[in-house]
Amino acid sequence: MKIFPLPLFLLLTLLSFSSCKKKDVKPGEQLPAATMEGKNIFGAMVNGEVWVPKGRPSTLETNYDVVYDPNYLGGSFDIRAFSKIKDDPAFYEYFYIYMTQVDHVGVYSLGNPDIGTVTFSSESCEYQREDNVQGTLEITKLDMKNGIIAGTFEFTLAKPGCDTIRVTEGRFDKKLF
Repeated sequence: MKIFPLPLFLLLTLLSFSSCKKKDVKPGEQLPAATMEGKNIFGAMVNGEVWVPKGRPSTLETNYDVVYDPNYLGGSFDIRAFSKIKDDPAFYEYFYIYMTQVDHVGVYSLGNPDIGTVTFSSESCEYQREDNVQGTLEITKLDMKNGIIAGTFEFTLAKPGCDTIRVTEGRFDKKLF
């Protein structure tokens, strides 16, 4: 058996470089860890890209807020998150996730606009409650004694004339008071 050392060496070198290749992640472009300690985090993958709140143009409002009222409509839950994605100070994307009847740890459907919905505004489209939303919101911690609410979410938004938005690995953890 005759071995060709140069082609074999090149093949092994090529394989070693391709198998060790790491994705270059820029600082700040990672999802925050999913926690349940009131750490005030929010993040998700939107069509495969990291999305975290940042750079809202107004100094009077925050980039991320959660409101939970256990006494309104069986438990009213509202997330609002904003992220500047361009150099234009007037333009930002935002999420609103709204749900009623949230009264325990568990999984809730976002597909019923009577009790829950998602609004998402991007550069090209705004998705409203009447658009097609399919997904879930999972409350993993609802601790009123310590004022902590945490959970995960994933959903797909579809609207005629707009790109489909796929949100995965969504997470939030908020100190309520």
